[in-house]
Amino acid sequence: MAQYDADDEYEAAYETWQELDADVRSSGGVLRVSMWDLRYLSGYQRLKVNVVATISAELANMGLGHLPAELPRNQNHYVVVYKIGSEAGAVINAVRNGSSSEEAERALRKLNTSDTIQVDRENEAKLEELAAKVDELEALLKGFREVLQA
Repeated sequence: MAQYDADDEYEAAYETWQELDADVRSSGGVLRVSMWDLRYLSGYQRLKVNVVATISAELANMGLGHLPAELPRNQNHYVVVYKIGSEAGAVINAVRNGSSSEEAERALRKLNTSDTIQVDRENEAKLEELAAKVDELEALLKGFREVLQA
């Protein structure tokens, strides 16, 4: 990620908006980005009100949205940048706008039934089964100890 080096020279993570867009795409359509990087891409020195509005507009031109809805004016803060037409974008749009569109429903359903959630549910079931087996083993051990002490 972008940062200052020992000589206080800014080391940019992206040289162009297209590089940022490509990075967002390669990160599954969602990426955490520093305001330093966005400020650098905009070509401005300070994050004034009009500068963050320009950055927001440039992101929108690239088909990118951002969270929070209002970009922070502190260059040390991070924002989440996402592809507007993606599943994440549909969920964010549904939450922001109280949308009840078919797109929002599909995105939320997909989110709720994603492989990760299914795997988590399967793992939880396995853990519960394992916990039950451990309880059985502890009961058996307790019984053995009682027999051995008798």
